[in-house]
Amino acid sequence: MRTNLRLETSQFCYIYSKYKIEEIKGKKYVMPEENATKKTISITENIDNLLVDVLNIGKKQFFQEPIEEFELLNFFAKYGTFGFMIDLAINKYFVLDEKLVIRDAFYLTKKETIDFVNTDEYLKIFLPKLNKREINSLIKKCRNIANDTKKENYITPIINEYLIYSENYAEPVDLILNYARSMYKNLSLTLDNKHLTMELQFLSANHLEHNINDLYYNNSFGFTINYLKQAVDIAYSMQMAQDVRLLKICNFCEKAFVANNPKAEYDTPQCKNKANVYKSRGKTISRNIIHTEDGISVKMPSKDLSNDMIKGLKKTKNKN
Repeated sequence: MRTNLRLETSQFCYIYSKYKIEEIKGKKYVMPEENATKKTISITENIDNLLVDVLNIGKKQFFQEPIEEFELLNFFAKYGTFGFMIDLAINKYFVLDEKLVIRDAFYLTKKETIDFVNTDEYLKIFLPKLNKREINSLIKKCRNIANDTKKENYITPIINEYLIYSENYAEPVDLILNYARSMYKNLSLTLDNKHLTMELQFLSANHLEHNINDLYYNNSFGFTINYLKQAVDIAYSMQMAQDVRLLKICNFCEKAFVANNPKAEYDTPQCKNKANVYKSRGKTISRNIIHTEDGISVKMPSKDLSNDMIKGLKKTKNKN
C-alpha cells in the first residue's frame, strides 16, 4: 500500500536564541539563557539532518567518547529542546490531572515498571528553578486556560507554550544522552541483524496529531509535529521502514548518515580513503572496529568499549 504522507510543524513550535548548561542540586540541565529571545521554528524542514545529529550524539555516548558541552549547546541552538516533559507522560493533558503515568520510567526514576507520580512532582523534574508555589500557580493557570478553550486542538499548543516552550523549561543532560544512545544502539543492532533484548517504548513517538483534512483535497495524510522528539522518532521510523534503507552507519568512523546511494558504506570520501589505506595494508575494516585518535584500532565483539580499556591499549602502544 502506498500512502502520500506529509510531516508538518505546528505553528506553535519555538526555539530560544541561546541555551546554557547549568548544574542544579548536582544534576546538569540544558535550558534557555536568561533574557534569551524566543522565535518559531520548523523542526521538519531539515528532518534528516536532525535525525543524524541526534544519532551521532548517541554514537559518542555509546562508545563512551567525550562529549563537550559546546557540542550539546550547538545542537540546541540549532534545533531547540526535545520536549521530554510532554513525551514521557502517558496522560496527554497531564497538567489537568492530579497524577500522571510515566512511560519508560527508567530514564527518570531508574525503575523498570510504569510509574505514577503527582503532577507537581513531575513538573519539578523539568522546571527545577521553580518552587512549589510557583509550580502550583502554573498548573492552575494551565487548567484555567484549558477550561476556557473552545476547541481541543488549541489545548496542546497552550499547554506546550506554558511548559516545554517556557523560559523556565530545562531538560536533564543525562536524559538527553540516554535517549540518543538508545536510538544509536537500536540502529546499530538492527543493521547488524541482532535483536534487541527489550522493548524500547522510549523510542516511539507519543501524542501525535493526525491531519486528515487533505485527504479530501489531494489524497494525502499527515502528522502535525508539536515538539522535537516527535520529529526525531517519526524520522527514524520512516527511515527504518523503507524498502531500501538509506540510514546507515559508516564502516570506518561509526557515524550515522543518510546515504544518497543505497550501496554506500562510508559517510564521507575521507572515511572511504582511510578505509582503502587500511585495506591496502592488509588490515580488515568492519563495523566492529573502532579507530581512536591515537591510531589504535580495536575489534569489539559487543561494541561497548570502556575508557579503561582504551587507556590500557594506549599504555601498551607506548611501551612498544
